[in-house]
Amino acid sequence: MKTNSALIIGHPGHELRAFKILKDLKPDVYILTDGSGQNNDSRLHQSIKLIESLGATYKYSFIPFSDKEIYNIILSGDLDKIKQIKKQLLISVKENNYSEIYGDALEGFNPTHDICRYIINGIVAEMEKDNPKKPILNYDFLLDKIPDMLSQKENNLSFELSPTELEMKIKAALDYPELKAEVEMAIERFGVSSFSWELYSRITDLNQIINWKNPFPYYEEIGRKRVVSGAYKNCIEFEKHIKPIAEICLATTVFN
Repeated sequence: MKTNSALIIGHPGHELRAFKILKDLKPDVYILTDGSGQNNDSRLHQSIKLIESLGATYKYSFIPFSDKEIYNIILSGDLDKIKQIKKQLLISVKENNYSEIYGDALEGFNPTHDICRYIINGIVAEMEKDNPKKPILNYDFLLDKIPDMLSQKENNLSFELSPTELEMKIKAALDYPELKAEVEMAIERFGVSSFSWELYSRITDLNQIINWKNPFPYYEEIGRKRVVSGAYKNCIEFEKHIKPIAEICLATTVFN
């Protein structure tokens, strides 16, 4: 049965990590980019097909960025385009009066994933400021890691997929041509049973922009190495490129 919920993700394919939510809650789904990568070949249609097959709805509220576009936006510091996407999403969230939002976690793994989380948290903060008596349930889910069931906390949601649901999830992932090789490697590394659990963490700190202990997030560490090797001309840096975006998304200059 469709509920009043939204799933907001950075790339097509992330919905596979929220398969249980997609299947049971049938949320409205928003995707920031088309997942086109360096080849500029969108995989958005594959995600829309999967989303609709489970009874959820893909929302055409804005034109998703290509991966190249958002990469250039980040490096150029074009904050107006980020603000515009947040504004369009905020309008849609208000119009649909969602009671709960699920989306990418802040992991420091991929800048687009983190930007997605900043946008969600900024929207939730604005909604709750306008109507403090109507809090929005705001959950994230990991993309770079397998859910760690030992790290469950109060107010988190955890689901164990039934054998049938797990079979559906794995089949959907393997039937996604652009992700098939990546899925096969993940299954080989972690085993099929690892994907039978889904963990959704309740966001309590809407202003958080860092949750890594290293000097740099993973994407910056890799970027710096690739610049040195000559593979990249430029590197996305947290302080220079991502922090200003976080400030715009969260509409505050006070961070923890």
